[in-house]
Amino acid sequence: IKDVGQTMASKYREIYHRDFQFLWMTDVETVNSITMAFLATPVILVLNTQTHYYYFPDFEVKDITIETMSDFLNRVRDGNIQPMGGTGFLQRLKRIFYDLFTTVISIWQSSRWLFLLMFGLPTAVVSIVCYSICCMEGADDVPEEDSDLEEEGEEETGQEIENLESSKPFHEKAD
Repeated sequence: IKDVGQTMASKYREIYHRDFQFLWMTDVETVNSITMAFLATPVILVLNTQTHYYYFPDFEVKDITIETMSDFLNRVRDGNIQPMGGTGFLQRLKRIFYDLFTTVISIWQSSRWLFLLMFGLPTAVVSIVCYSICCMEGADDVPEEDSDLEEEGEEETGQEIENLESSKPFHEKAD
């Protein structure tokens, strides 16, 4: 692949240099970040840096020849290949979720304890709070049976007072 790229960049410079720059890189993370996908290496990718569109060839990378690469670059230049990526709203939203996902994965890969501290501890605290709010009875709550007994007790006390007043002699009632 590298040899085909070097040949295209040097021997066909006058044809492709105006529209394309060739780059060989071993860092797959940069390519993954551009495409917001996890790609297997080796990868051939054409990137338009102004529109953030990228293009993949429709042939297997192992089958690359100067002719297939030349045909691919001509179709990209002529606009005959569907671009991917860009800077639209959905791409920006996808970028946010991709960055969040890769950050969480990188934290998990670098330190399992840090991951548990950052995500496990807050999850446990929120779970305990939700359980406490939803499932526990309050200390001030009185069951309905007890409140019914108290009301009956108040009614009996009121009846006893009336009975006492009616049993008093007539002359005391007048006072």
